[in-house]
Amino acid sequence: MGGSKSKSIKKHAKVAFSDSELEILEVYFELLKCHDSLNGYLTQKSMVPEFPENPDFSIKLYNWMRERCKNQQIDYTNFVITLELLLKEQQEYYLSDYKFRVLEKFELFALISLGCLENEKEAINRFQVSYSQGSQVIKELLNMYYFNKEVTNSQRNDLAARSVANSIFDQKASLPFNQFIGQAKQQLIYANKMCKQYFTKKFIDPHLKYGIPTLTSSSFILNDQILALLQMSSPDFNRIKQLDLKFSSSVGYDDLEHITEIIIESQQPLLFIFRNREDETQNDTFQQQIFGAYISIDQTIETHFIRKQQKDPMGILYNPNDQVSLYFGDEKSFLFSLLPKYQLFMSTFDLKSKQCFGYINSRAFNLKVPQPYGLGFGGDGKGNFRIWIDENLKGNATNRINNSCDQTYEMGYLLEPHIEFLNLTSIEIWGAVFEEKDMRPSNQNKLRS
Repeated sequence: MGGSKSKSIKKHAKVAFSDSELEILEVYFELLKCHDSLNGYLTQKSMVPEFPENPDFSIKLYNWMRERCKNQQIDYTNFVITLELLLKEQQEYYLSDYKFRVLEKFELFALISLGCLENEKEAINRFQVSYSQGSQVIKELLNMYYFNKEVTNSQRNDLAARSVANSIFDQKASLPFNQFIGQAKQQLIYANKMCKQYFTKKFIDPHLKYGIPTLTSSSFILNDQILALLQMSSPDFNRIKQLDLKFSSSVGYDDLEHITEIIIESQQPLLFIFRNREDETQNDTFQQQIFGAYISIDQTIETHFIRKQQKDPMGILYNPNDQVSLYFGDEKSFLFSLLPKYQLFMSTFDLKSKQCFGYINSRAFNLKVPQPYGLGFGGDGKGNFRIWIDENLKGNATNRINNSCDQTYEMGYLLEPHIEFLNLTSIEIWGAVFEEKDMRPSNQNKLRS
């Protein structure tokens, strides 16, 4: 039933927390007081040890909670009242300030991260968020995945947060709070869910599980922040437990042969990541572009001619004389840009969609069809691809980005508008693993220098 303090709260007011939750919160409050307290009230130092992944955020959280308290002191009652906003849904609120009841969890998190102590909705919406402040909000959001682990210097990589900020601010120095939130939620559709899970795990249920996919091998491109972005943005990627490295190359002449083999044999979704450099003489991270495609593969619905042929060599389940399709993937696929801007382009669901999710054609198929040899993503099904990688990958001017024609994915610039031809410097392909029983490295990985 909770301790005496919890009973006192329930005696005078209805609360959203159950008896067991109140008991947990009372124990946690006493733990915080052990770190530091003054006359039974929490101090800034009380919070810091409990937030090793976000120490600066812990101080801002204390200041925000203190501002919500009528006496400017965080005792147990005020502790419960402010946590009601962070842990419960809007319809469950009983004790908290009504002015904040309309705010979603990510909005509350952003207010705390920004150090905004405004109390009125209109004042909050007018609050100006600078580019650097917005980057910090995204960075602290991504740090949630390091739960209760100190972020080491080797892990401090702000590129992911800045790439989101680049997309949100679009060269503007600042944005009103409500515009910043709207843009951020368009990019990170699971931000609200992540914030609620974070606070729930922190204050109520330490056994709640969430995390980014583990990698079976090291990556020259992927890091924890990038994985967190992808997981916070896509319904399908959100379910991935592990990424199994299938292919890593600094781009060679015969790479398409190996890529073709991986695609044809894969029974799992594939994550393609490409690094492009406009000028090879420039060794500058900001001159690089990173983009890619996540191609969801449904084993029960095959569209690629060769994949169908391998599963049914006798032609029992399909007609070998059918029109040859060299496309693969399904509607859960998407394209993305990681640098310099973070953007996702989901597949479209309208009647005009051509469903050209992924394309692969190789001379090894020995098909007498007038279709190009190479790897493609998106397009109109008539040879016009959103991304096209020619069979001769290295230094070939036909590797290109087409931003003006796509009837499969949402429109928008994958790279800067002036970039049309690609100069790829590295490629990685990862297989997505969903089930725990399949959490083991593949023995068919192809790793190349």
